[in-house]
Amino acid sequence: MIYDFVADDLVPLGPEFGAPVLAQIALTFDLVADDLVPLGPDLDEAEAPIVFYQSYSQVIRDALFAKAVQLPFFQGWVARRSKQLQIQPPQDIPYLGVYIIEEQMGPDGDANAGDIRFVHSLRIGFQVIILNNDPVKSELKLDAAFWALMNGLWRDPKLTNFINSDMPDNTRIEGVTRGNRTHHWGSGGLDNELPYGELQYDAWISYRTNFAPIITDDLNRIHVETVPTPSGELPPDGSEVQRIITEYEFTTTRLKHGGRNVERPPRANRT
Repeated sequence: MIYDFVADDLVPLGPEFGAPVLAQIALTFDLVADDLVPLGPDLDEAEAPIVFYQSYSQVIRDALFAKAVQLPFFQGWVARRSKQLQIQPPQDIPYLGVYIIEEQMGPDGDANAGDIRFVHSLRIGFQVIILNNDPVKSELKLDAAFWALMNGLWRDPKLTNFINSDMPDNTRIEGVTRGNRTHHWGSGGLDNELPYGELQYDAWISYRTNFAPIITDDLNRIHVETVPTPSGELPPDGSEVQRIITEYEFTTTRLKHGGRNVERPPRANRT
């Protein structure tokens, strides 16, 4: 099979930030660097969830790409996830592309109540290009490619399972709310003697996220002193009246990774 995809692409590493940059950001929000970046020198990147440093949309697109290139119909095809590289006929055809086209986000519930929550509408674009000078066979081939995607992806129970999917960090989708399919025709090559057919299939995928605030000043202890005081007078000195002292201790529970506590990232499809 020929495509620019390896196993490591499913778990891309996050960007590296220099300490001075982190310190500057931390001062702006009155936080420390570790509060802003869940990955640190004591946290193995291989153990951290991918959603600590990649969006759910990226995870979903990569999962769809990984499943599409494994479908029997597309064996031996050139496959890519970015339009940055130009398609060179005839060596890059037949061709399969899976892209993030756009993403719309609306409020999940009342926008001014509670944590920041979104309902995402992620538009994933599938591009199929073939060479064939027979218009009937070309259209049949594009239709077969479309049907291979429809049956190979949307019938996959591990991909569409709303409780336990096989996408990284159990990322889940709620459904496919819309689809659009078009066929295009043309000629390529220096002499325009390479008749090609192109299928463009866009699917709008819905999922949810919530972004709870990062709490850095946890309430760990409450100290209470009780002393009888006559009405309208100040509390007497501690040497005169014994105080009744009560202390309440609270334990903060956080997600643990790599031996240190970190805040849990926003998770998709939580209700």
